[in-house]
Amino acid sequence: MKRTFLLAWCVVSLGLAGFACTDNSGNGNGTGSAGTTGTGGSNAGTAGTGGTSAGGSGGTSAGGTGGTSAGGTGGTTPGFMSVLPCTSESQYVGGTPTVNFGFINGGLAYDPKCLKVPVGTTVTFSGDFGTHPLAPSANRGNQTNNPITVTSAGVDGGTTADFKFSTAGFYAYYCQVHDSGDTGNFMDGVIWVQ
Repeated sequence: MKRTFLLAWCVVSLGLAGFACTDNSGNGNGTGSAGTTGTGGSNAGTAGTGGTSAGGSGGTSAGGTGGTSAGGTGGTTPGFMSVLPCTSESQYVGGTPTVNFGFINGGLAYDPKCLKVPVGTTVTFSGDFGTHPLAPSANRGNQTNNPITVTSAGVDGGTTADFKFSTAGFYAYYCQVHDSGDTGNFMDGVIWVQ
């Protein structure tokens, strides 16, 4: 009876707590550490051997490789570039390649400020260059191949200036008086050449 209880206690203990049992009964059949030799009479047992338990091996997990993502420039048309003040494709208009400027619709502006033209188009700027000297942007859009040159009435005279756009890109311009910092936030515009 004592052995049955001890064996059951060891099984329950191993299953719940994971501890090794010690068999001190003297019969040497324990699964834990070595039992002690029983004493006296015919029930003397031999020393039991300690149980062994090999630890499980650790699992391995290889980390996945990171994905790559090429950053787009925005919009749905390949190559679209957001250039102040024209930050979305829907702001660009086509049609007559003429940009009027001055006091328009209650403010100082270029109209249209966002013009879309095919490669090879000549765009006419029309207005008072003395009050609104035109200059190519040095901060926004494509910095090379912009055919716009500084135009002012004092130097160039007249109220119109023509510029031929031979290379695709986004060519920004501004009024040197009403956006002297070339920020794209005041009297500014962009020509998208496709």
